[in-house]
Amino acid sequence: MDAVVSELEGTLLKDRDPFSYFMLVAFEASGLLRFALLLIFWPVIWLLEMLGMGEYGLKLVVFVATAGVSESEIESVARAVLPKFYMDDIDMEAWKVFSSYDKRVVVTKMPRIMVERFVKEHLRADEVIGSELVISRFGFATGFVKGNTIDSYISSRVAKLFIDEKPGLGLGTITSSFLSLCKEQIHPPFMANQNQYDHQLVRPLPVIFHDGRLVKRPTPSTALLIILWMPLGIILATIRILVGLMLPMWAKPYLSRVLGCKVIVKGKPPPPASGGNSGVLFVCTHRTLMDPVVLSTVLRRKIPAVTYSLSRLSEILSPIPTVRLTRIRNVDAEKIKTELAKGLVFSMQLQQEDAKLWTLYSSS
Repeated sequence: MDAVVSELEGTLLKDRDPFSYFMLVAFEASGLLRFALLLIFWPVIWLLEMLGMGEYGLKLVVFVATAGVSESEIESVARAVLPKFYMDDIDMEAWKVFSSYDKRVVVTKMPRIMVERFVKEHLRADEVIGSELVISRFGFATGFVKGNTIDSYISSRVAKLFIDEKPGLGLGTITSSFLSLCKEQIHPPFMANQNQYDHQLVRPLPVIFHDGRLVKRPTPSTALLIILWMPLGIILATIRILVGLMLPMWAKPYLSRVLGCKVIVKGKPPPPASGGNSGVLFVCTHRTLMDPVVLSTVLRRKIPAVTYSLSRLSEILSPIPTVRLTRIRNVDAEKIKTELAKGLVFSMQLQQEDAKLWTLYSSS
């Protein structure tokens, strides 16, 4: 069986610098303070990289981004947030080469927990070899990684995986130490006219569910702009919340333009439920309340939103009614049916891990 071992950063992903992905973990798992703290350390990390001590810089990034964060929280970010940003940076020419082999292995200097779900589900990799976070017995990351050096740890793992026969091809930058274990090596950039791989038309599995709060990947410059914008953003958000609470639904699309929002509606919205027709259930792909609020604005009527884990503060500030679910199949299914029977239009916030749960509701 032909095998390929490919580096993630700088090969399958165009960007060699994983800093922005750690910024996402810091922001989504811990909040703005850790996000700002990691940005403060960026000049030190950059200087270490320039001095040829990138190993220490990477360990510093890992420590600041993950120390004290629960393993389950890191897994949640890796499942619901990071895939979208990974997919945006995929090098399709590298993917053509990678996907043409029977056995596919991805190597990364990032903690394996941050990338495993994405590369196995979306890049169809068979194995993932990365640095390993040290987790305390209470389930929290210590911020340290196993092994004296990350490079030697990864190379030894690759050697153990291919103890009987060397992998046929290694994809990575010239400095990647694991490439010496491969029969053949290819370095980026990858040329579009590599005819031997042109037959490969399979694309990575697209990312459908995304639960992140940031639109752009927080590179150092983008992260700085986010922090500088935050005071003005809080003021603007407060004004928008007050407007949303006080104005009737029909007036919001017109005033939203003044506040920097533009609402574009395509197609015809469903009419209000009549006596013979039950309500309509809209399924949203974000955990926040923003989707059903926008949906209510578009339809110009208040749509109740069923939620799983919305905070009490968000429920108080919500301009639309909310119904809290219990995650108990029979109870929640009956609650949804009862509300729909009243002729209400419902929106259901659905995450990737809730897909099976939604299937159970719809079949009840």
